[in-house]
Amino acid sequence: MTAPPDTTRESFEKFLLWLSPDREAALAKYSEIMKKMNKYFTRKGCLDPEDLAGETRDRVIRIVNASEQYSNPEALFYGVANRVWKEFARKPKPEMLPVDDLLSVFREDNDGKERQSNCLERCLAQLPEPERDLITRYYLLRGRSNTEARKIFMAEFGGENTLRVKAFRIRSKLRICIEACMGGTVK
Repeated sequence: MTAPPDTTRESFEKFLLWLSPDREAALAKYSEIMKKMNKYFTRKGCLDPEDLAGETRDRVIRIVNASEQYSNPEALFYGVANRVWKEFARKPKPEMLPVDDLLSVFREDNDGKERQSNCLERCLAQLPEPERDLITRYYLLRGRSNTEARKIFMAEFGGENTLRVKAFRIRSKLRICIEACMGGTVK
């Protein structure tokens, strides 16, 4: 197991030693606590529990490395998690963009699947390369398994809201093109 990205190896090692003098036991305890933190934030209704669990872990590592003594790791984690959750809940939430489900353009009949695919390919090809790259990466990086890659991708485009707005605008263009193509008005 490697150190979390926001900490140094030395501070992470000190943190593991605080969890248990036995490295294997410390890693097992760390893994168990992180699972509990993910479940905690999931129960709170967080859409990205891994992100808040990671923030909690990073803060606990900073506390432990500041030489403060805490005898109960789980109590410290839950105390910090509660603080992290309250901060998250206080942050203003971004306005929701109107739902623009690009897939709703496609019909469910099997006969038109190839035509639908051709229309999507044709419309993607008509987009400028930067927009085509953005919308393709946007959909490839969705899901929990790509958390770190998604954060880097969002940072490239000025943050989550900026990226969402850009993707929304590109989807709107694609929707118009695909509807025209499916309606037979585009060759």
